[in-house]
Amino acid sequence: MADKRIRYGSNTVVVIALIIGILVLVNYLSSRRFVRFDLTEDKRYTVTKATKNVIKNLDDIVTITAYFSTEPAEANRIRRDVKDVLDEYDAFSQKLKIKFIDPSEFDDTQKQELRFKGIPEMPMNVLQRDKVVIANVYRALSIGYSGKEEVLPDVRSASNLEYELTSTILKVTTKEAKTIGFLTGHQEFDINAPTQELQFLRELLDISGKGQYNLSSVDLKAGEPVDTSVTTLVVAGPKQTLSEREKYEIDQFIMRGGRSIFLIDPVSLQLQTLQATPLSTGLNDMLEHYGVKLGNNIVADLRFHDSAHVQQGSVRFVRPYPYFVKIVKNNFSTENAVTSQLESLTLPWTSSLEVLTKEGVIGTALAKTSEFGQSSQGFHSLMPGTPIPNIDTQVYTVAAALEGKFKSFYAGKEIPPVESAVEDGDETENTSSQEEKTDERTTITDSAETQIIVVGSSQFLTQINRNSVDFLLNSLDWLTLGETLIGIRSYTITDRPLRDVSGLEKNFIKYFCMIGIPLLVVLIGLIRYLLRRRVKRLVAAYGSDILRTL
Repeated sequence: MADKRIRYGSNTVVVIALIIGILVLVNYLSSRRFVRFDLTEDKRYTVTKATKNVIKNLDDIVTITAYFSTEPAEANRIRRDVKDVLDEYDAFSQKLKIKFIDPSEFDDTQKQELRFKGIPEMPMNVLQRDKVVIANVYRALSIGYSGKEEVLPDVRSASNLEYELTSTILKVTTKEAKTIGFLTGHQEFDINAPTQELQFLRELLDISGKGQYNLSSVDLKAGEPVDTSVTTLVVAGPKQTLSEREKYEIDQFIMRGGRSIFLIDPVSLQLQTLQATPLSTGLNDMLEHYGVKLGNNIVADLRFHDSAHVQQGSVRFVRPYPYFVKIVKNNFSTENAVTSQLESLTLPWTSSLEVLTKEGVIGTALAKTSEFGQSSQGFHSLMPGTPIPNIDTQVYTVAAALEGKFKSFYAGKEIPPVESAVEDGDETENTSSQEEKTDERTTITDSAETQIIVVGSSQFLTQINRNSVDFLLNSLDWLTLGETLIGIRSYTITDRPLRDVSGLEKNFIKYFCMIGIPLLVVLIGLIRYLLRRRVKRLVAAYGSDILRTL
């Protein structure tokens, strides 16, 4: 009997040990192989492959501290949404340390310390007793790595949190930021100009603000090569012709593997009269050699376009303007990450492009007009309401990307001399030294693998809206960083305006919700009551007969 108890007891211990072992094994495997379901339409709680790659490749601990108020309910809702996203991050990396803090209970000294770190209380509209009141809440994220710290001071929702968070993680973990250079000297858009729209773009790009890059100005008039620190060169709307030596330096920058984006305006405009004058930048032949031919025209789209504000006397009104070409989702390239998830983009006064076949180069039309595109050339007025000269319609390409190995435009040619600066009829003193440097140069004839983007307009830089900004940032990220961040940003881009409804429809929906639905509930209850009453009468009248048949 004792032996039997010992044997049964041993079997019980073995079974318990096996069960514990199986649970441990299942827990271990589930921590590495698991399935998560995100039922939101935009998958806002599912991180992209790009984010997974970033957080899996972290070489040290990244600390994410979430400072969120739990009251009022609206603030707590944002906190829950952010926590869902951070839980997804935590599931894919062992190098993330995430903690939540509610600073509402901090004393004045602790709150002052948070303000010093760039985490203030933020005003928030809260509905209380049918009134909108202002509540001060905390909704910030702090990201720390190896003594560096970056703050997202005002996280309003989880809709675009992945891009902001992943880009900030990249920012604090990147050892050396890459540099974007902007060509100057030809009345281009100057990223350092104190205008509102360019100030906004600079803050988005500059690493000292929200961005990922160092920004620099590139002046090639002295005949010096583009600085080796520059990864991507932006030529944004030159209004003057570039010299051959400047084109040579751009060509050699590309031959060294540098990336470039050319935003080329086809015409010069008098903004008061909107008289269009053909504009020559001198870049047409070089870009055609690489694989994109500029149309030297103005494109209009009779189907998809934005509106323009028109002033007549003291009256200001809005009217359709076909020269503000609007690219819609179906007319973007789905093969390139720059445009694969964009919803729309407006290009004012743009030129058409033609993607040419070049050996070793892959050309992609990034954006096209609808089949109702038209073009015109020469001197003419672009005032709203002015008839478009050309009546033929077709699809026009307005933005293109080239990637591959390029042949130098100056292969087999002499290096162009530097245009000497002349003062009072005498050449400047450094002419001889410039010639000596030119003699020492050797033209690179074949490029490394690189990319070029060409757009038939630079005027979209002045259109401060989400789609124009996203297109520019996508382009620069694709050129400078590859596809690390693009999938994240495009992931949340959407443009779904509400359909306009008439006053009759609005009133019908309003009163149906207020009166119709309650009446419907009452009607269903009344029908159910009458049916049950009838059944009782039938049972009372024929119940005995029914029992006899059973």
